Amino acid sequence: MPSVIQGGELTEERSLLPFSRSMERVIIPKDYSLGPVFAATRQSGAREVTINERRYQIGGFHPMRPELHPPALDVRHARALFALLSFRKPDVDSPVISFSFNELCRKYAHSNGGRYSREIRNIVADLIDSYIRITELASGSIHEYRLIERIDIEKRYPRRRDSLAARSRQREIFFHGCTLSPEFYAILNRVTELQHLILDVFTSIRSPLAQSIYLYIPSRAHHHTEDDPFEITLSKLLEQVSFPIPNQKNRRRQLFTQNRKSIIQQLDGLETLKGIFRVRLAETSDGTDWKLQTWVEKHSRKLQRDAKNSKLMTIFLASGRTHEELDYRLDNMEPLTDYEIGLLETAQIDVEKDRRFLELAKALVGPVRFVGIVGECKADALEGRKATKNPTARLIWRIKEALPEKPPALPNHISLEDGGQLRDILAGRNGV
Repeated sequence: MPSVIQGGELTEERSLLPFSRSMERVIIPKDYSLGPVFAATRQSGAREVTINERRYQIGGFHPMRPELHPPALDVRHARALFALLSFRKPDVDSPVISFSFNELCRKYAHSNGGRYSREIRNIVADLIDSYIRITELASGSIHEYRLIERIDIEKRYPRRRDSLAARSRQREIFFHGCTLSPEFYAILNRVTELQHLILDVFTSIRSPLAQSIYLYIPSRAHHHTEDDPFEITLSKLLEQVSFPIPNQKNRRRQLFTQNRKSIIQQLDGLETLKGIFRVRLAETSDGTDWKLQTWVEKHSRKLQRDAKNSKLMTIFLASGRTHEELDYRLDNMEPLTDYEIGLLETAQIDVEKDRRFLELAKALVGPVRFVGIVGECKADALEGRKATKNPTARLIWRIKEALPEKPPALPNHISLEDGGQLRDILAGRNGV
């Protein structure tokens, strides 16, 4: 059964969790999972993708140096960017992230071997050089920015003095300050425009084509079922992710079914925030193509939907809401964001102990109201206002008071400033 309130304290039940807590999550812009922002193959020029009312142009231009035409970003860059963002600390409000290059390689490829490190240094350099142009279709306003503004590199002796590298002249590269661009950092602070990605699942996928599909197709499939799957023809899918489209129908099918572990096998059964991603192939009705059919098997909510197991659910239903609305809220539960965790910790709430209850509360009162409530508790802690029992009991009381309110609808939807310098330094040139 789910978390219940007992005298101001919380008890927990494992079945409330929508996915395994052992898996590492990272916060990314929601648009990156609503459309094919990152191509499935390396690009030589620009790409354009329209997501809701925004048109993205990725690569192909430099606002200050028109003679430069950096390539569009692909899933290799997405993988490196998400690995990099995983080093952000929830209690540090800064665009600067620090980590070693070896740590980044391990997050990216589960290895820091030479072949991977050479590739990753070029990928990170591309993140410095490539720009994204976003056009707001409704207003016509245009924003241009790159993801990484600059990188300060420091070379240190390896921390393990018993390693062979420590007894040689080799030094470990440390990104002392990887600074996100102001524009990208601002996006990462807009709570309603963010969502989590299960980083371990994403980096475990071997095929770049499968990675690109996993990034955005689940967002379209999560309201569908096995009997009513989301469908997209292979030709259309390959076009959207900028993958070369074979002329023959059977060749398109082979892309998804050949090799020891096919694209279908790599994707089917992967865990997402909403459930288990399911995929299969079916022939189109006119016989001219194959189509990918996808849906998300929801995590079991049987125990969660039993209102007797939670006073929060009882209050939610007593306010006049329906069981269908409760089911919708539970099916759209999301993990706590780093920003929310920071607020809770400042408010002296034990996040790890009470995480499951907090995520349930967030789903039921709505993410915006939840942040407001936790912000009030944070202010109490900072101003020294003591709770009658304890900070957790005070938070519970405020959440219970807020539940009868109508919650808002869930949203649907070395300093281096040049990649060439980074490539040289990571390759050991320029005398470093």
